[in-house]
Amino acid sequence: MSAQRDLGQSMLQVIFSIFLGLVVVAFIGIGVDTFYPEPEYSTGGESPWAAYRLTLSIILLVCATLVMLLSLVIADSVGTVLANGALLGGLFTMIYAVGTSLSSGEQLARFLVLTVALVVTVGVGWWKFSRGRSAAQVPVGGAGGAPGPGLGGEAEQRLAAVEAKLDALGRALRD
Repeated sequence: MSAQRDLGQSMLQVIFSIFLGLVVVAFIGIGVDTFYPEPEYSTGGESPWAAYRLTLSIILLVCATLVMLLSLVIADSVGTVLANGALLGGLFTMIYAVGTSLSSGEQLARFLVLTVALVVTVGVGWWKFSRGRSAAQVPVGGAGGAPGPGLGGEAEQRLAAVEAKLDALGRALRD
C-alpha cells in the first residue's frame, strides 16, 4: 500500500511541476505582452511585425534563460518539485521564443536566437543532469564489502533513498 501511495505522490509531483511550468510561461507571456504590446496594424509602408517578433523572441529568450538559471539556483533550497517546475517553465518559454523567432523573417537573427537557445538549453541540461555524476561512480565499499572509499554520508543516504524509491516503483508497476 505504501508503494502505491509513493507512486501517487510522485505522479502528483510530476503533474504539479508541469502545471507550474505552464503557469510560468503564461506569466512571462502575459507580462511581456503587457509591457511590450503588439504594434498597431497598418495598411501602408513596411510592416512592423517582423521587427516586433524578433525583439519579442529576444525578450522571451532572456526571460527563459533567467528562469532556467533560477531553477538551478533554487534546486537545493526549495526542493526539486518547484525547481523542476521552474525549469519546465524556462523550457516552455524557450520554445515560445524559438517559435516567435521563426516567424520574424530575418535569417541571421533567427539563427542567432536559435543558437543562443541551443547553447543555453544544452548548458542548463548538462549542469542539471550531469553535475555530480562522477562522484556517484565511486564504489561504495572496498573489496569483499570491507570499508573503503565511499561516497560520503549525505551522498550515500541520497543514493539509498533513490534505490528505495526505484524498488517501490518497480513493485508498484509489477502489481
